[in-house]
Amino acid sequence: MDLSQIWIEAIKRLTQEKTDPADIGLLQVIQTQCYIKLNGNNIDFVCLNDLATTLLPRYCFDLLTKINEQMNAHYGMTISNSSSANNASNQVGMPSNQQNFNNGFVSNQNNGFSSNGQNQSSERNYNPQNQGFNNTNNTVEQNSFKPSNVKKNLNLSSSINPDKTFENYVTDPENQTILAAATAIAQDPCAGRYNPFYIYGGSGLGKTHILWAIANRIFQTRPEVSVIYIRAEEFIRKYVESMSKKNSFDPNQVHFQEMFTQHDVFIMDDIQSLTKGDKARDTFFDIIATFLDMSGKQLILAADEPPGKLKNFSERLVTRFGSGVCSEIYPPSSETRAAITLSKCNELNLRLPDSIVDYIANNIRSSVREIEGAIKTLKTHVDLKGEMITYDEAVKALSNLVNIRAQTTTLEAIKERVAKECDVTVESMESSIRVKNVSRARALAMTLADELIPALSLNDIARAFNKDHSSVHSAIKKIKTLMEKDTELCETYKQLTLSLKKN
Repeated sequence: MDLSQIWIEAIKRLTQEKTDPADIGLLQVIQTQCYIKLNGNNIDFVCLNDLATTLLPRYCFDLLTKINEQMNAHYGMTISNSSSANNASNQVGMPSNQQNFNNGFVSNQNNGFSSNGQNQSSERNYNPQNQGFNNTNNTVEQNSFKPSNVKKNLNLSSSINPDKTFENYVTDPENQTILAAATAIAQDPCAGRYNPFYIYGGSGLGKTHILWAIANRIFQTRPEVSVIYIRAEEFIRKYVESMSKKNSFDPNQVHFQEMFTQHDVFIMDDIQSLTKGDKARDTFFDIIATFLDMSGKQLILAADEPPGKLKNFSERLVTRFGSGVCSEIYPPSSETRAAITLSKCNELNLRLPDSIVDYIANNIRSSVREIEGAIKTLKTHVDLKGEMITYDEAVKALSNLVNIRAQTTTLEAIKERVAKECDVTVESMESSIRVKNVSRARALAMTLADELIPALSLNDIARAFNKDHSSVHSAIKKIKTLMEKDTELCETYKQLTLSLKKN
């Protein structure tokens, strides 16, 4: 391993990325005034004089990245002062023209020595006790900055809720594929079969619960696997903090990427928020490249939007997001909402009459989080009252949370939406016309009305389409049978359902 060539190549690669002549000039100075050597799990940047010690912190993070890329490794970093420029040329990784450059650049050839000729070598190491770097004489501290220290000190995974597990996650049949993939990842997180794992859907549908469930299962069954979880907003905040401390040589700046790439599993929530920070987003791109290109790594992402609708994300990256598992989480059906309601009631040790459970399931449609809020509201009322809450009391208590008009679609809206999708008219759907495309549209509208408006009976739906009860029943049965075989029809029905479920 020729560290000298690795050092020269790292400088060359970083210089090619710079457009400011000042940066290019300073990197040329750093190349001849510093060298690298291996020090355990760290790359030691050895500075030959005070000038190099001052300049290096501006670029050492990027240089370390370039070095790790060449060596296909994840070394940490220390920065030290050399004992003398004269002896340095014999060190591993030292450029061969070092001595000549020093003679022409540094006026004090005894730089690095005390007045009595004593060697005064010092090394800057990360000290986890005071969150900073100390200069030490003649010795190298054992607590040099390492990736493990970053993970311990930042503790980014502390925001994972240990109560959110697969065991208490109630899934809709439409979301079984996502749950199966998530469970498989949690069981074998380094296999790479589902890398990346990208899920998206509206707010409050349980995306974060799935992310936390994966992390908690890994913590429980695979303690040797390192996991980090962070929200995009927190990622941006930490990036800004690390960059704002660049003049004080803060380790959070120098090893910002290593805070994440050192882990086996990287989970980021709400990645659509990265549109707010251009520089942080660019750094995120660099980080996830490690998880997409290296074996034994797993990238898990959640967003409100599918990859193609993410703003300011490169087309190449969007394509990579879809190369693993990329799935949408659908809103729960009325049956699933009832199951979620009962599950949350059990968690809070709250018993509710079936009528109240049905009321919640039928009137809070858009968000699991809203269902939880409704149950907590009723729990408070029960605790304060000290007795079972009645149906009328529950409706009154939830009046501020439940807006039936906003959350329940109408027959007119269903007819108009289906007519537009199937390229027919509402009038033809209400008529006796039996042309195939009109009959298909009419049957779709009837099925949607039956699912999305529980208050309607089959007779109510029949009257809206000038049909009888048996015709509606047959149409619904036919559509459901066709959807089991016709994937295109099934997808159309899902999209219609989502567009008609108002938030």
